[in-house]
Amino acid sequence: MHTLLAYITASSRNHRPGDFETLLPIGLCSLYALLRSRGMPTTLANLCGMDNRAIVDLLLQHRPSVVGLSLWTHNRHATLQLAGLIRQTLPETIILLGGGHATHQAELILRRHPEVDLIATGEAEQTLLELLEALGNGSPLSTVPGLVIRDNGMIRHTGQRPPWPDLDSLPFPALWLHEAINVDHPLQAEFISSSRGCPAACSFCASPTFWGRRVRYRSARSVAEEMRYLRDHYGLLYLSLRDDTFTADRRRTVALCRELIDRRVNIFWNCQSRVEAIDRETLTWMRQAGCECVQLGVESGSPAMLKLLGKRIMPDQVVKAAELIRQSGMQLSVYLISGIPEESDADRQQTINLIKRIRPDDLQVAPLAYYPGTALFEAAVRAGKVAETLFETSRDEAVLAAPNGQQQVRRLLTRTAQYHNRCSMQQLLAIQADAGYSAVTAMQAGDRYAADGDPHQAEQQYCQITRNEPDHPWGWFLLAELYEQHDQLKLAADCYRQLLKLVPRHRPAAEALLRLGH
Repeated sequence: MHTLLAYITASSRNHRPGDFETLLPIGLCSLYALLRSRGMPTTLANLCGMDNRAIVDLLLQHRPSVVGLSLWTHNRHATLQLAGLIRQTLPETIILLGGGHATHQAELILRRHPEVDLIATGEAEQTLLELLEALGNGSPLSTVPGLVIRDNGMIRHTGQRPPWPDLDSLPFPALWLHEAINVDHPLQAEFISSSRGCPAACSFCASPTFWGRRVRYRSARSVAEEMRYLRDHYGLLYLSLRDDTFTADRRRTVALCRELIDRRVNIFWNCQSRVEAIDRETLTWMRQAGCECVQLGVESGSPAMLKLLGKRIMPDQVVKAAELIRQSGMQLSVYLISGIPEESDADRQQTINLIKRIRPDDLQVAPLAYYPGTALFEAAVRAGKVAETLFETSRDEAVLAAPNGQQQVRRLLTRTAQYHNRCSMQQLLAIQADAGYSAVTAMQAGDRYAADGDPHQAEQQYCQITRNEPDHPWGWFLLAELYEQHDQLKLAADCYRQLLKLVPRHRPAAEALLRLGH
């Protein structure tokens, strides 16, 4: 019995999508790795950018008994169209949906889409294993918890599926990623997860209802091993940890940082967190372990809007967290939400004032949108603002809560553009003088000197890394790029070669040597 796990986006039907549009959900990669680790014939395919003819050829080549499709709100229509194409091509194939949108709209989808056979809700690892076992031995699917199925013309849930008991026992999602179809393997492998669940209850987010509000963690050892694996096997020097709140358990965060330092993993990384889960000691450990950027979900500078969104924070907490991140020598990235129906000009001005105070390095603004499984959507349905079938009738990838949501986002971005600001050179040098050497602050100071047109001082900063940590690939990489930019090609080649001794599969360094004729 062969299983095909696949993903497609709506945008890929209309234009050639960008790299980040076509990233597979980490959960889909986890399912793939789990089945492969059990010796079960499985193919993982990213169908983004493929036309129907190419998809049909792939289906006929593999002739899967089961196709699992990852269904989220943004790709719901493209995925259901794909399900129809699969049904036409392979009428006997079992079509299974999973993912956030499928979980929270399972009954509605099965009522309206006969091409879909069944839906796995929430975490699907154990559900998928038991489903394939039941299909293989002819057992009734009603005995497999975690499914929504059709049974004698009725749609029914087969029972609650307990969470996977030990996240460390799951194989790394990237273990067989190099065999996946139409996937940029290094780019995909940059994004990892070290926990499941979120302690917050934001009204616009469905994460707590999908994963649960009790956060479950992988051990520090497991995460450090995965990060080292990705460095050694994919040549990655930078990773993004996509936990909803990476620092929710600060002891676990510090333990992971210790592991990364002790194991000499020597890569840079970023993470997401909440303003109330930040403290100076934890940030210090994170900087020493290679964290160079913390992304905070701020959403608004208006206390009224923060309360409406269920954030349970106040602007003063945002300012304090931002200051701590700055003082630790890391970059600050901020997420905002605009286009809230109740948001006034005064609320937006409060957000602008907050951004002016904290001056983040990076700012991303999104319009408030409805998603199934969120308190926002459920309240809107109860109030009669939107229909339960909203996501079936709307063709938009994101269904905005306010018709002018995108316009409000553009206005807010325009009005806050001047308030982006990196740590000043004086701040970075003060941090170095106070806290001592770290690769992160040396990199940032060197980058500032280079941007300001002072390559000599940039070189001195990067050399701090190679002197203090000759086994840290970033020092050699930064020096190599600096030398190449200033036509010191022999020095650049020497640094690239030194980097490849440490990380033989680092693709940019290997390509640079070819470019330099070395």
